[in-house]
Amino acid sequence: MSDGEMRPDLTSAAGVMTHLASGNERQRSAYRALKQSGLMELLAAYHPYPAGTVPIDIDVPGSDIDLLCEAEDLERFRAVVHQALGEMEGFQCTLVTRETGVSPYVVCSVSTGGWSVEIFAQSMPVRQQNAYRHMLVEWALLTHWGREGHKEIRRLKNKGMKTEPAFAYALGLNGDPYAELLNLADKSDEELADLVRSRPVTSEKSQPPL
Repeated sequence: MSDGEMRPDLTSAAGVMTHLASGNERQRSAYRALKQSGLMELLAAYHPYPAGTVPIDIDVPGSDIDLLCEAEDLERFRAVVHQALGEMEGFQCTLVTRETGVSPYVVCSVSTGGWSVEIFAQSMPVRQQNAYRHMLVEWALLTHWGREGHKEIRRLKNKGMKTEPAFAYALGLNGDPYAELLNLADKSDEELADLVRSRPVTSEKSQPPL
């Protein structure tokens, strides 16, 4: 993204959908998959928010569409999703209650329009969920980096790195990359711009540690 372009507002589901609808070929394909499947409407009571790598244009072959949801009663959510989506191709749904350091969640998956869609729900507002906060800070960093940032993160992901570790590597951050990205999510846009200026990316970096 050039300095003269306005950054799309990805803080709401409506903003993300608008961005996807007018985006690149992959983003428009994801938009069609979500619209034609009716997933946004079927999950409307749970405030579905399209997240992940596709909206911020760092997806690679095999990337899926993520839908974050808020569900106070996770057991009820799983039952509702099973009833509404159970006949869709590739349907799977699991309630996870014991994972160290992570609040209980439900994760479901379906296939539609050539995409795998992962539905993730926790008993907290979407805006408080780590995946939401990660995506927005990653989007801010990419906006400040420009096209080279997108190229470098894709390069690292194609080498086998997960998204958050790829950002942490590009930024030279130490420690748990997921926690480090959450720390950056609390920074102002000006602070993120300063960080990016101090850590310019290049696609000629050495092989990342995998």
